[in-house]
Amino acid sequence: MTLLVQCEFRVLRSENEPEFIRLARALASAAADEPGTLRYQWFVTQRPGHYTILEEYVDADAAETHNGNVGALLVELFSVAELVGVSFYGELNKYLRDWIAGRDGVSINVPL
Repeated sequence: MTLLVQCEFRVLRSENEPEFIRLARALASAAADEPGTLRYQWFVTQRPGHYTILEEYVDADAAETHNGNVGALLVELFSVAELVGVSFYGELNKYLRDWIAGRDGVSINVPL
């Protein structure tokens, strides 16, 4: 079963929005060449300054590989935006279980 991840971000200051969009596009471009990444699509929400991404990977290990590949871009992204919430649909590996430990706004949905 694949791993589907939905994240919502809020840009910290309106003047950072162009930089956030640049980084979101750079992340999507990097993900397009990853063999374990099935979907990586950003959306503008109805709330000003809020963006959602849908990520789908062949499994949790592919999600971990993605985060390792784009680590520098993620550091930049988190300098201009905060993670509001994240929902996981599928099986998590140790890396993801450790990443969510102690975080607020996380929803884990495992298969029946």
